[in-house]
Amino acid sequence: MPIRVGVIGLDYGAQVHVPAFKENPRYEVTAVASRAAGRAEAFAREQGIARWYADPRQLIHSDLDLVSIATPPATHSGYAVMALANRRHVLSEIAFMPSAADARVVTESAERVKRVGAAAFVLRYTPLLRHITDLLKAGAIGRPRLMTFDFFSNFLDLPDDNNRWIWDADNGGGVLAGYTAHALDLGQRWFGPVREVEATLSTLTSVSLPAGLKNAADDTGAVTLLFQAGVVGLFRHSAVTALPRTQIELHGTEGSLLITGFGDEAALLRMGAEAPETLFPPVPYLEETRGHSGLAGAFGIFLEQLAQAITEHSLPPDLPTFADGLQVTRLIEAARLASREKRRVALSEI
Repeated sequence: MPIRVGVIGLDYGAQVHVPAFKENPRYEVTAVASRAAGRAEAFAREQGIARWYADPRQLIHSDLDLVSIATPPATHSGYAVMALANRRHVLSEIAFMPSAADARVVTESAERVKRVGAAAFVLRYTPLLRHITDLLKAGAIGRPRLMTFDFFSNFLDLPDDNNRWIWDADNGGGVLAGYTAHALDLGQRWFGPVREVEATLSTLTSVSLPAGLKNAADDTGAVTLLFQAGVVGLFRHSAVTALPRTQIELHGTEGSLLITGFGDEAALLRMGAEAPETLFPPVPYLEETRGHSGLAGAFGIFLEQLAQAITEHSLPPDLPTFADGLQVTRLIEAARLASREKRRVALSEI
């Protein structure tokens, strides 16, 4: 019997969640919900989905196995707790939760009712980044020393009403939480726990901010993570630059891994070598994603791992859980505190 899924939120949910669930025979999308007038009904009829709701609470109380939350982050904790209280499994999109306190509540709730809580840190599953994880485990760059991450784009310097949530600092918005968070998850996956955080976060856009906004979230920032293992992580982001660039670099005692995009291309430069070696993902990884190297293929693998956790009552070691979401949210909260108080913040404070 397929896993019955209800999807809340039909922007990103319609673009990514519903197609990915419908492509996997282990799932059946049985309901959708959207607060936008008429949106849920129109989409459900178009997609052949049996039920639709204007109130997500009605979806949560309907006959489901899994609730997939693809709404702005301010709503995530309320929907997640309600779904868990109704003994549903829960998938939450990124940005994960508005605060570490919210993340703790949903994590403890999932543990208490023994339901799977998954956080959509799907970059773990892109074929090249899976290969990078394998190379790090094999010691390809020796002892890791430094991780850098750059994410630059122009999307917050262009008027767009769809971006309203990302401007709201009080409700979990910001480029740090919505985008850099994926790299923070990768950093902890590769190098373990973080000891201390430094950060500078700013709002630099020239676009008029949404009316009624009390506290604008970051569109630009720099975060330094000091890992317990001795690795230094430097994370820079801005969504108000004309020049787009996304790249990750991992430097160690014996070489460097150079990653373009979120795992689009990669190379290994050995210490003392004149030129890097191009890396290609193993064929089995490409076969699992049906040749897709980006988010679409990664989301498909993520859903396969989630289905295994739900049906076999055993968490795959790679599945990003609410506990992982909590750790990333703590880093984000520590960065905000460090920027606000202009000091280094110990993660133990959060």
